[in-house]
Amino acid sequence: MLFTQVIGHATLKAKLIGNIREGRVPHAQLFMGPRGSGNLPMALAYAQYLLCEQRAEVDSCGTCPSCLQMAKLEHPDLHLAFPIFFTDKVKVCEPFYGDWRTCVLDEPYLDADQWRDHIESENKQLRMGVEIAAEIQRKLSLRSFRGGYKVMLIWLPELMSGEASNKLLKVLEEPEPNTVFLLVSSDADQLLATILSRAQLVKVPALKPKELAVALREEVPELGEEEAFALALRSEGDLLEALAMAAKQEEELFIFFRDWLRACYRKEVVNVVDFADGFQKLGRERQKSLFRYGLFLIRQCVLQWQQVPELVRVVGQEAEFVQNFSKLLTDRNADRIRQELESAHVHVERNANPKVLFVDLSYRLMGLLRGKG
Repeated sequence: MLFTQVIGHATLKAKLIGNIREGRVPHAQLFMGPRGSGNLPMALAYAQYLLCEQRAEVDSCGTCPSCLQMAKLEHPDLHLAFPIFFTDKVKVCEPFYGDWRTCVLDEPYLDADQWRDHIESENKQLRMGVEIAAEIQRKLSLRSFRGGYKVMLIWLPELMSGEASNKLLKVLEEPEPNTVFLLVSSDADQLLATILSRAQLVKVPALKPKELAVALREEVPELGEEEAFALALRSEGDLLEALAMAAKQEEELFIFFRDWLRACYRKEVVNVVDFADGFQKLGRERQKSLFRYGLFLIRQCVLQWQQVPELVRVVGQEAEFVQNFSKLLTDRNADRIRQELESAHVHVERNANPKVLFVDLSYRLMGLLRGKG
């Protein structure tokens, strides 16, 4: 992948390119960034530039044999490791290489849920066990095919088991010559502190609204400039979320979220149960999108409640909702509502029963909105 194909982050790109051109290539780097920020595309662009045979000052050449192989993620000196779901016979990544390449080439801003859906793992847990750590060691014991760098790209290392992490740690402590580890993560809190201490942090921030708006209009040409910018603001720099919103899913989420909160405020238990049935039918990804979108709206309500309307980023029906709902916020319930929604999002990720979760959340919000929380 070329650096020019990665959205935004001009300063970071220049720094990474400069490091390689000056011969300052750390043996282990952690590309850390939130969902939809571009940490994986950035790591892939870095790997391609490192392996390119005719590097230009600002990007890979894109035409040498190495670049042509990298364009298909098939370079013999690029080794891959990523989470999979285990079966009795398969506990290593190699059988999934074709699927992962297809998935990344189709959507370089890939997240764990899209990968899980692609390999049809249903509710099976994505994991990286000790067998994958052994596979990493075995791949790196091979000589470089082209005589230069060997790159080991590890996607979502936070999903490694403790035993696998300890095995990886030994490899990081005593790396093979000309071996570069590129770890791509969205949650450093789950990584071993010893692994963090042995990798140089490359922080990939969320995309800036203007950069994301331009990318949205390229992906969805029918979007107007103002609408694209509004979606970029709502998604808070998450390309995947912005694309989902651009698919007109956000209007359905808004109506569902607004009407559900009204039912909670009025303590309409029968309606709340109906909403729980509807929530269950959304599917996990839409359920998570609902909570992320709800958190965005609640933050806008808090800004309105705190009397800083110039920071509120909503229009139309959303603006009307923010005006009305902000009147229900108090010092006692504002942060608690946010915490409840964030907690519900986490429980959805962990495969909680959606109907039970939603009914419980509804009862909690009934109390908070009526000042009894």
